[in-house]
Amino acid sequence: MTRSRLFFNTSIIRQNLRQHGWIGILYTLVLLFVLPLQLFINGDRLEEPVAMDNLFGLGIDIGVILIIFPIGAGLFLFRYLQSKRSSDLMHSLPLRRAHLLASHAASGLLLLLPPVWITAAVTSLVRPLHGNMYIFQGAEIWEWCLTLSLLTLFLFVFTVFVGICTGQTILQGILIIILLLLPAGLLQFVNIHLGRYLYGYPDWSGLYDVQTKWAPILRVVDLPVAPLSLTEKWGYAIFSALFLAGSFLLYRVRHSEQAGQALAFTYFNPLFKAGVMLCTMLLASTYFGSLKRQPGWIIGSVIAGGLIGYIVVEMILRKTWHIMTRRLVLEFAVYGVLMALLIYIPVSGLTGYENRVPQNDKVAEVFAGGNYRELTENQVGDTTRKEMEDEVFSADRKYIEAVTALHHAVVTAKPDQKNGPWSEYPRSRNFTLVYRLESGRKLMRTYNVPIAGFEPELKAVMEHEEYKRDRYLLTRMNENIESFRLNNRNKTVVISDPQEVLEFTGLLKREILNKSFEDEISDQREKASIQIVYKPDSSRFQQNSYTYNWNPSYKEMTAWMEQKGYADKLRVTAKEVVSAEMFKDIHHSAIPSRQLYNAHTRLQLARDEKRSVVITDKALLEDVMLHQRKFTSQEGRYVVMIEYKSGNTDFVSLDEQEMTPALKALLP
Repeated sequence: MTRSRLFFNTSIIRQNLRQHGWIGILYTLVLLFVLPLQLFINGDRLEEPVAMDNLFGLGIDIGVILIIFPIGAGLFLFRYLQSKRSSDLMHSLPLRRAHLLASHAASGLLLLLPPVWITAAVTSLVRPLHGNMYIFQGAEIWEWCLTLSLLTLFLFVFTVFVGICTGQTILQGILIIILLLLPAGLLQFVNIHLGRYLYGYPDWSGLYDVQTKWAPILRVVDLPVAPLSLTEKWGYAIFSALFLAGSFLLYRVRHSEQAGQALAFTYFNPLFKAGVMLCTMLLASTYFGSLKRQPGWIIGSVIAGGLIGYIVVEMILRKTWHIMTRRLVLEFAVYGVLMALLIYIPVSGLTGYENRVPQNDKVAEVFAGGNYRELTENQVGDTTRKEMEDEVFSADRKYIEAVTALHHAVVTAKPDQKNGPWSEYPRSRNFTLVYRLESGRKLMRTYNVPIAGFEPELKAVMEHEEYKRDRYLLTRMNENIESFRLNNRNKTVVISDPQEVLEFTGLLKREILNKSFEDEISDQREKASIQIVYKPDSSRFQQNSYTYNWNPSYKEMTAWMEQKGYADKLRVTAKEVVSAEMFKDIHHSAIPSRQLYNAHTRLQLARDEKRSVVITDKALLEDVMLHQRKFTSQEGRYVVMIEYKSGNTDFVSLDEQEMTPALKALLP
């Protein structure tokens, strides 16, 4: 058998190793510095040994290193494809193209994989040496070696595949980075686009996880936090095999004269044009849509984005800025219309998305509330996301009917979804409605529901036990509570006696379950905040604790607190107040829009118009403290700035119906 018939040509491999061997040497030195050397460099700072279950979290972030070397090796080894002279010379050799590709690919793997294996072997040898303050086993080293080998292989093979499809090295490098980030960027643009123009669309709660898994560069950067799963390892191995097979197939039909062209295959041109135009149109729409909400700006930005993208693609493909031809306008119009339809149809009424409400008999379980992410995403301990979701869904038929009735009312009226500032919170509630259907599918919507006009529907949902169970995390108050910590400004009370903790737990649950709709939407100031302190062994709940309130409507709890003597320890009286400045909050039109929700600006306006009054009388101050409510942006209410002896100030509101005649008489 002659040398030309061998699948790997050793002469080409030796030449590549002599010419580009510096890549393998440098990669080896960098990896040795990143892992085994860091065991001893970082160990000097540690007093006690540290257990490691993920070696990617040790020392220097390996992400940039892992991206640069495989991509760089692919660019250098297959540089001959992008140069006319080098391509003609290489293809004039008495070798089949499959042999050429296999030889160069083998050269790259010999430059990239042995450094990983050498580093893993050295790490195994130095692990038991004195001075290594990190505790890990051979399994962790094997995991590091396997992960790095798979990702190195994938990035190198992907670089080769893109190099065969392109004819310019610079464009190849740019396209590689763009394609490795494209899934994350495209998902982000689509999510923003749908969230801005599709009524009820929920921000994709799992978007970051999906972006990370489908964008290899982000996944590499995320390795110190989340090692590759078994599914991801198989995925990278399969994609590596597919890109390698695709490289052999395309290389057989690639014309050598395509060297120097932007794309080596003309049938990729339409896809390239459409992809770039779609991205530039979404980018322009996202940017200008966030600044200007007018339809003219949005439509104009989409057209401008598509035009810029099309012109850039044409100049790249033709390698000149002289691109004006008769068919240019027509071709741009065709691509523009197609991409515009692709952008418009998902957010139009054609899909029926905005008005879709499931029928009651087709709903198996439902969730309604504003804390869906908090309840299902903050995974702690061994609890899986499915287990956390199962905990928050309800199969109660009356509750399902109440939620679907609210959903019907919202999609019928379509209230404005602009989220106001925190001071407008009492006027609306953010609801995420999630249905588990009998078919196994899930339907999810998010709305900002104003209270005015939706009182009956909100009352049916918010007074239901299932809503309160999720809203206040009542299932997490069943056990493992060590104490309660109550705070009111600078005053603190800790309830730690086991019997009192048990009694207070029951009181708090009963008060929450007995809350009326009026209590839920009330803007009364709480008497104190309540924080649960869990026992040290209850790690599942420590990161998901919830701060409750001791509200004025909690009559039973108030009586218990008075009986135990805790109420007096938390109560803030007029003796602790220096003064209070009161004014009627009017003339909002005189305040600049950017400062409309600034309480100090409103106070200054009242002072300038001689509408404020300072209160120092202790009896009047006590009236203010007794009837104070949360500060809101509602025009026409009475607002008070309270100055405490501690030096702090606080803005509160007063309801005119609750104000005493003495307080009203003070105002000019």
